[in-house]
Amino acid sequence: MSAQTTQPAEPTESVGLTVYNQDFAIVRERRTMPLAAGRSEVRFKDVAATIVADTVHFLSLRPAGDATVIEQNYEFDLVSANKLLDKYIDKDIGLITRDGSLIEGKLMSFDDGQLVLAVKDGIQMVPRGKNVRDIRFSALPGGLLTRPTLVWLVNAKQAGDHLVEVSYRANGVNWRVDYRAVADADGKTLDLSGWVTIDNRSGRTYEDARLKLMAGEVHVVKKQEDRLRDRYALGREVALQAAPAFEEKAFAEYHLYELSRPATIKDQQVKQIELINIEQIPVTRKYQYRGEADNVHVILEFKNAKETREGLGIPLPKGPIRVYQMDADKQNEFIGMDAIEHTPKNEDIKIRIGTAFDLKGERVQTSEKRPAERVEDKDWRIRLPNHKDQPVKVEVLERLEVGGRNWEIREASHEWKKKDFQTITFEVNVPANGEVAITYSVEYTW
Repeated sequence: MSAQTTQPAEPTESVGLTVYNQDFAIVRERRTMPLAAGRSEVRFKDVAATIVADTVHFLSLRPAGDATVIEQNYEFDLVSANKLLDKYIDKDIGLITRDGSLIEGKLMSFDDGQLVLAVKDGIQMVPRGKNVRDIRFSALPGGLLTRPTLVWLVNAKQAGDHLVEVSYRANGVNWRVDYRAVADADGKTLDLSGWVTIDNRSGRTYEDARLKLMAGEVHVVKKQEDRLRDRYALGREVALQAAPAFEEKAFAEYHLYELSRPATIKDQQVKQIELINIEQIPVTRKYQYRGEADNVHVILEFKNAKETREGLGIPLPKGPIRVYQMDADKQNEFIGMDAIEHTPKNEDIKIRIGTAFDLKGERVQTSEKRPAERVEDKDWRIRLPNHKDQPVKVEVLERLEVGGRNWEIREASHEWKKKDFQTITFEVNVPANGEVAITYSVEYTW
């Protein structure tokens, strides 16, 4: 009995969209197109208005390799009122005025303020704006398009229907992630949800597209003509989906998130799809003093790992995170907002939500000496009063005045650690309704 082999699926018509968080997307589309044998002109309509024409790639899938493009033009001279008028210079048109009168004549010229017509009894200048209700043309002139179109000169070996794949870059498509975290009343756990927001201003709707999101900063050299203009007004339509449905996978040096079902991304639409929804993540509340006035920062921290909570342990795209906490009335109150960077699995996520009301810091230089040439000694005192009814642990970050000098901590009241070449840290327990004072001496040499 012979083993059965799985045959690869036959390619079919489809649309794929890979969106980068750098305001562009790669569009891949498969269409069946009738081609004549030999050379013929073919129009590929309904491309994005923001297409970067020199990124277009054409491939004949069925028959494989049968057709090639030997010349390409991108035509975007789309129909507008002024373009129609320009095509009708020295031709007959009809104007319907606000009072219903019909004026017929040969269009001689026009601008934003008026139309100049040669009529039977001479020249008539007709004000535009609200005065002109309608303009009648006999036909659509040649050379104008209703949609952006790629025009190819194609060389095909045989006539018939060809399945072709066309890919190109389109500007004006972006995505981001917005996170929402809700901490429980005691602040020991939080529920985390993340929503992908896709903003499409490319001038085209993508029906039933296979959607992928690329996380990471790819290097793109921008030419002047590639830079986006504000071509479209914002028409925001928010489409909410019900369940998280993205599959994450590593790709090259980046991470790819693929939606498990087709999605329609309309032009001028903001679509939102849930990325993650994880409940009861254990968090640690930390306090940090950086010597900035008297502010002690409040930080919620957890590790992005499966061991922390099922559902974590995947790379999380960068994005803002809004934090709420449940009060005694079971109402969620806003307590702060931060942003996370692209965070790989098994890395810590730190959310700075604001400054503590009942914790303060005070940093004072108590002495400065120059005991020898190229030697400087400085003494510092850091006071941490705690007005809470419970003890807290505070991390103190001290940024040293390096400036190309060597340093050495000569004395310190508490244990310290070197964070980097110019920063040391202290971790101290501050009693309820009490305070702690940290003192240290640093010697600089150069």
